[in-house]
Amino acid sequence: MPERSDPSLPPELMGAIAHPGGGRVVLITGAGCGVEAPTGLPLSGELATECHRRLVLDGVIEDGACDHPDDLSRVADAVVSATGSQAAVVERFPPERFRHSEPNEGHLIAAALLREGAVSSIMTLNFDLAQGTALGSLGAQEVATLKGPEDHHRLGHLNFIYLHRNIDAEPDDLILRTQALDEEWREKWEEVVANRIIASPVTVFAGLGTPAAVLIETSRRILRALGASDGAYSRVYVVDPGPRESSEFFAQLGLPDEVYVQLSWTEFTRHLSGRVLLEQMAQLEGHCNRLADENAWEREDAASLCHRLTSLGLLRFGRLRAVWMLEAGSYLTNQEALIPLLGDLLLGVGMIERLSGTEARFGEDGVVEFERDGRRTALLVCSGRGHLRWPLLQVRVDVRRRTLERRHPAPHAALVSGLVGGRMQLSTPPDIVAGAPTDSVVLGETVFEIATVDELRRDPARAAGLVS
Repeated sequence: MPERSDPSLPPELMGAIAHPGGGRVVLITGAGCGVEAPTGLPLSGELATECHRRLVLDGVIEDGACDHPDDLSRVADAVVSATGSQAAVVERFPPERFRHSEPNEGHLIAAALLREGAVSSIMTLNFDLAQGTALGSLGAQEVATLKGPEDHHRLGHLNFIYLHRNIDAEPDDLILRTQALDEEWREKWEEVVANRIIASPVTVFAGLGTPAAVLIETSRRILRALGASDGAYSRVYVVDPGPRESSEFFAQLGLPDEVYVQLSWTEFTRHLSGRVLLEQMAQLEGHCNRLADENAWEREDAASLCHRLTSLGLLRFGRLRAVWMLEAGSYLTNQEALIPLLGDLLLGVGMIERLSGTEARFGEDGVVEFERDGRRTALLVCSGRGHLRWPLLQVRVDVRRRTLERRHPAPHAALVSGLVGGRMQLSTPPDIVAGAPTDSVVLGETVFEIATVDELRRDPARAAGLVS
């Protein structure tokens, strides 16, 4: 079995994130999630201070008009009092910085957790689009995005919700002030948030940090929806990189010390995703062993192979899974129907490894490298997913092969499984190429061998020779 994931998170949270039914965790994210590179956005207090400086110098408000220039809500109140609008504050963010912010690793892992169904909803108090961009980069078409309470009808099984709207909204629609929060929450967000959170046993506040008035009030309303005032604190956790004693946000929520977790945003998501991946590997390892036993094949070292796959992390394993399954998208979620297909390929890799005396190494590009005595040989690996026939598989393999020509080492052959029917007679006989093996296929200008897992099982010598 793979090693246990890092025990830095509470057992209740780890159990919830890996629950077989999924969807037992809701994430509430704040500005601290956007600080890490390459996103690089400021915390709320830093943003408020810089906006206030520019607003005073630009003559929008008088120096001293705002009694707390490090509180974005108070700065917005001062600007609205002077101009009747908060547009001047938003303009000094500036908007394009928030609109085109690049997601960091934590955003991408959170998107993967949402796609996997381990997290049921991500609710953000931020205005930037980094998390939405991360979801887009992973092809999260099954995730409903709610940009405001008017989108409540879009609420689905998996959701990404902008609780304070986002930078693409009209400046005066952004929830910067507690007064605006009152208007948005009452009979709008209240029902959406309460229904979504109460349905999930665990809620995590991550990266809230700076105690701006509107952030504190939103968090208190969420806690009231949770029933935390009645002592249901075991369902709530607060994650922040600094010591608990220095978190003003945590102090103002009045939660017990034991629900505080000191981790950065990316560290936190890595721990969560690591636990999810261990559960997926346990499924895959078990299926590999059952598949071998049911077919009277020699058991390969599935535990070691799965351990090496675990080292990729959830995000990269999802990318490898997509490539192996010949998906057009960049990420493929764990699905019950895929486990037998992945298991068959993994047993094929293990067989080659055992018979050739090499060690297999996995990469997110889907290529498997077999190494012995410092020499590496690469194989392209893919599945027909139980519905592709030989001619179409050849085309798909050729497309992948061409994209990997500059890779070092470049794959010289392919290992495939999950085909409908067997190898078909080629329209161009392979023996027109001098010295070409009779089981190679002609793809473009070169001969590129494609071997099925079943063929290698029938001819072990060929399995060893494929990487020699």
